[in-house]
Amino acid sequence: MKSLHSRRTLALATAITITGVGLTACGGSDPADSGPTNSAPIRALLAAQPATLDPIVGARSAQIVWATMLEPLISTDADLAPAGTGLITGWTRTAATTWTFTVRPDVSFSNGEKADAAAVANTITLTRDSEASQLKSYFGNVTSIEATDAGTVVVQTKTPQYNIPDLLTTVYLVPPKYYQEKGSEGFAAAPVGTGPYVWAGANPGRDISVKRNPDYWGPPPANEGITFTWANEAAQRLALIQSKSVDISFDLPPAQATAAKAAGVEVVSTETAMKIIAFLDSTKAPFDDPKLREAAALAIDRDAIVKGIFDGHAVSDAGLLNVRPGQQPAQRVTADPARAKELVGTGAPAVQITYPAAQYTNIEEVAQAVGGALEQAGFKVKYESLDYGTLVKRIIGRQVPGISIFAGVPNVAVPDYFVSGFMKTQSITGNCPDPRVDELAQEALQQDDAEQAAPIYDQLNTIGVVDKHCYVPLYRQVFNYATAPGVTGVVFGPLNTVDFTKTTR
Repeated sequence: MKSLHSRRTLALATAITITGVGLTACGGSDPADSGPTNSAPIRALLAAQPATLDPIVGARSAQIVWATMLEPLISTDADLAPAGTGLITGWTRTAATTWTFTVRPDVSFSNGEKADAAAVANTITLTRDSEASQLKSYFGNVTSIEATDAGTVVVQTKTPQYNIPDLLTTVYLVPPKYYQEKGSEGFAAAPVGTGPYVWAGANPGRDISVKRNPDYWGPPPANEGITFTWANEAAQRLALIQSKSVDISFDLPPAQATAAKAAGVEVVSTETAMKIIAFLDSTKAPFDDPKLREAAALAIDRDAIVKGIFDGHAVSDAGLLNVRPGQQPAQRVTADPARAKELVGTGAPAVQITYPAAQYTNIEEVAQAVGGALEQAGFKVKYESLDYGTLVKRIIGRQVPGISIFAGVPNVAVPDYFVSGFMKTQSITGNCPDPRVDELAQEALQQDDAEQAAPIYDQLNTIGVVDKHCYVPLYRQVFNYATAPGVTGVVFGPLNTVDFTKTTR
């Protein structure tokens, strides 16, 4: 599911409101301190507190923080393809089911552990085997992970799988000894990685700070570090950037972005690959009835949501597996409220809509719009808003009936990221089990490359979205962030990624 990370051009969390005077960086600097310098710490304001900084179990929405300290095994280039510029510098497919990876030599974690092939193999194993791993379903075909020497890792799969290098672009390297000693919660409390920054401390519920890593293997950051704070109220995020209390304010809704521009604040708007999706649980009432799933899909008008809530500052989306910005599927569902009402009839079936509170731009309004459309069709709707961490746990535990609304972020720019994450029987959501999907997903991965697999993914999209109506894609996010005067060098990527290393103020 999700998100933002540093140094790579490559959804959901407990949101805690902070006060305007509570934005002091760790170390005691005043928000209105001595003014711009070329290396001062960067003050970044988020919409929500990260649920966890453990990349094994954490949703990718928290990457914006942990990826300052940790690095993915494989970097990506400007076209979002795997590149040999990171921790893994090369790979070959030595057989149909065998991948051999070369690990960058002489790299260490900030605690002194070696970031060698053994560490890489351990991280891939944790990703595959940890019960709460966010990426567990993506590595179910991997049968063997072995460090054959200090610089080589060999990965074996049961059946051919063309996208193993792509998947490793969202697997973040963790130190074996430290992770085992601390466990998931202990690691999240003080992460250790190989990245350009190291942990500098946190004030619980208030801020998280990282500082420049003096021993980083790559180019050093242009700033001393970053202090992350959060505010779930968009108006507060606007006020704090206008008052110059923060240097970067992320996730400004359209109204706040417009207000910021009118006030002379620099605002950057980017269409992203993050899409907001309504997931219908076909394993429980009422959506174990295919007719009611179709009714829900026909009732929801995504174009009306984009126009009415976002004033056009989002992009209507009709597919699940069109993972790159600008792509649309070959087949789609068009809203038809009259037909939806006819399918529902007079039974007034009850449906629960669950969504992550304060996690996404205007998510409350989106949930209400979806619910209103369902009520017009004859459903009886109730709402449940949860913090993101709780929502994810319930989804994984198959405890969210009806509709759940949250973001899908293809951190790997291949369709299988959503197929394995959302569509397969053993996926994260597991909301629409179908043997045909599992068979087609395996067939797609066994192709030689993404181009050969594309027609199969088109078929899978049609099954899930058009035929079975298990997924109702709503819109792609247009992400707005604002920078204070004098702040330069923020790099925001199409897969919701942020590179802070060139940022100065």
